[in-house]
Amino acid sequence: MAPDSEKRQISFPQLHYPANRGEFPQMPLQWINSRKIHDGAEGLWRIHDGLYDLTPFIPNHPGGSYWLTCTKGTDITEAFETHHLKGVAEKLLPKYFVRKAVTPRNSPFTFENEDFYKTLKTKIMENLNIIPKDERNKSDAIVTYLLAAFFVLSPLSCWAISDYNFLLGAMLIISNSYVLSALVCCGHNYSHRADNWRMYLMNLSGMTVDEWRISHVLSHHGYTNTANDVELVLFEPMLQYLPLRNKPIWAQMGAFYWPVIYCFAFLNGFVKETSAAIAKFQGKTLTWDFILPFVLPTWMLLAGGLPSHWTFIVWLATMMIGSFFFVLYGLTAGHHAHTNFFEGDVPRNEYMDWGVFQLDTVIERIDYAGDNFKSLTRFGDHALHHLFPTLDHAELKYLYPIFIDHCKKFDTQLRTTTFYQALLSNVKQIIRKRPLNFRDSPPRRLNGVKMNFYSNK
Repeated sequence: MAPDSEKRQISFPQLHYPANRGEFPQMPLQWINSRKIHDGAEGLWRIHDGLYDLTPFIPNHPGGSYWLTCTKGTDITEAFETHHLKGVAEKLLPKYFVRKAVTPRNSPFTFENEDFYKTLKTKIMENLNIIPKDERNKSDAIVTYLLAAFFVLSPLSCWAISDYNFLLGAMLIISNSYVLSALVCCGHNYSHRADNWRMYLMNLSGMTVDEWRISHVLSHHGYTNTANDVELVLFEPMLQYLPLRNKPIWAQMGAFYWPVIYCFAFLNGFVKETSAAIAKFQGKTLTWDFILPFVLPTWMLLAGGLPSHWTFIVWLATMMIGSFFFVLYGLTAGHHAHTNFFEGDVPRNEYMDWGVFQLDTVIERIDYAGDNFKSLTRFGDHALHHLFPTLDHAELKYLYPIFIDHCKKFDTQLRTTTFYQALLSNVKQIIRKRPLNFRDSPPRRLNGVKMNFYSNK
């Protein structure tokens, strides 16, 4: 059956439903190709209602060429607005203007100068100087220590098994799995920024940073919890997060079998992306970074002293447990709560400020607030990260007081939770079928939690 290019979303009827959603296999590149159908970019780059030819700028783009080459022919408004904080990009843009777009934007989100997001962005830009200059070095140091631990624990877990100390081996495998998940989370921090070697930590999991930049940075960050959020699709049909009235009972039972699904996320990404590259599916090709997932089993085999079949078992266990930790922290980061907006719910308005919409899709884990290690390795400080993703996780805590004060002025408050409450809420969302009505809801408050937890950090 041919994709239905005219299908619309329930919550935002003006937003086209991704043409390739539901096809097998689900790959982020399909999302980009679908955007080329709907965005009215005419083979160029669309920003708001203007079309730009950024081809001459690709080699000089400070963030690296990939951001522009992969988005050609699409609307990059959300990514453009949220990934540039110095005002330089806005000044350069007129140089590459071609003409006005013919069709309306395929998005319900606005970026008006006097509304919530743009006024907050101005405040953040004006206060970037309050961030200590060496804060990013702290994140870099955490990555270095974790990477060292990873390369020590990997052969040690094999050595313990070879010595028939299975209890110690199991403990080391679990410890190494946690370190692996933490490194992949760290890679997420760096994948939003200019090309750098630390972003390739994502590839240790079997995923690729290029695919991640599409599924997470461009899709999830720009269109959180809508049908255009690729990260929701990747778990379907086993875990169905959208509150659809026809959600089958077996999908609701995901509230019980979700730990099993979490364990296979890394392996699923590894098999799917490698197979797609070999088959050149959707134009995907093998690149040098596809060797990175093989670094771990190779190192285990060379330094662990186990036969190859036992080394494979230890590697498989490490990948599955690491996958569980990664998805567990990712899906409790704030977006999968049963009180959040999802496609199928009634939004506040037909067209709405992008920043306000983001706050309807996130609930902050208060027990991670301002902790650099937890923020970096467990997707912490998530609300402000979504609003300004190019900032390092170590820098966010200094800007939260500004953010919280700004929220109060716009009567759009940050909701808070804890890790364990978020985990329970995630389960409830898997079950939820009834849509929420954000249009008629009263202004949201802070759930009684005092928001002074960043003041002295």
